Amino acid sequence: MANVETQTNEHPSRTPLAPDAQHGAFIVDEATDEVLRLHLDKFEGPFEVLLYLIKAQEIDIFDIPIATITEQYLRFLDVMRSENLDVAGEFLVMAATLIQIKSRMLLPDLPDDEDELFEEDPRLELVAKLIEYRRFRDVTRRLEQLEEERANWFARTVKPQLDHDDEPELIEVSLYDLIQAFKTYIRFFSEDIIHDVGARMYSVDDQIARIEDLLGQRESVAWSDLLRQCTHKIEVICCLLAVLELCRMGRIRAYQHRTFDEIRISGVPEDAKG
Repeated sequence: MANVETQTNEHPSRTPLAPDAQHGAFIVDEATDEVLRLHLDKFEGPFEVLLYLIKAQEIDIFDIPIATITEQYLRFLDVMRSENLDVAGEFLVMAATLIQIKSRMLLPDLPDDEDELFEEDPRLELVAKLIEYRRFRDVTRRLEQLEEERANWFARTVKPQLDHDDEPELIEVSLYDLIQAFKTYIRFFSEDIIHDVGARMYSVDDQIARIEDLLGQRESVAWSDLLRQCTHKIEVICCLLAVLELCRMGRIRAYQHRTFDEIRISGVPEDAKG
């Protein structure tokens, strides 16, 4: 895209922005140069300048008119110097790169060597770097935007007050769960070695009375604590049968707070029975 020549007398009320002293032209045009002047100190590097020139003129990034872009870029450096801004080394390196690419494209093709007939476009490396820079720049801007949005979020630091009046969710225990818990306990059960001449008598009714007496003193009792008080395997079996019988009559309930949690036994209120 050719440079747009803008005469000073077309806009008598506006002062031209740093036209080239020799060519009398702006970098691109007067409107574009206005934006360049406003953001002159905000360009982070030479790639940012090139991307701006390409976007402002709607140039295809894969078909950059290197001669035009080189002239505009050099004029941009002149504007920076006229504003007493330090031209960093990276800007000068890019200027040298553009001039080199421009020179290579002006050289005529030499058909002496067939392998060089299809020489790679000297602009390809620059285009690849521009695309990569633009990708990282867009990601950076998006992250900055997310950071600004996150700064407007305020997390709740006060712990919510739980309503302790609500009864926690309980999982009813099945007969299978009780039997499995019983098997686990009886496997490691050991009887005390006590010499006792008299016979011990254990009954389910005694265990029912013992369980109801315990539940009369506390709200619930753990299944393991209930069996731990037994001193004989027969007593453990009677305890299990007593629990099953009380569950069948609806006088106690067996439950867990969570799956695989401790099984607990609790009494059933009178108004909730059968």
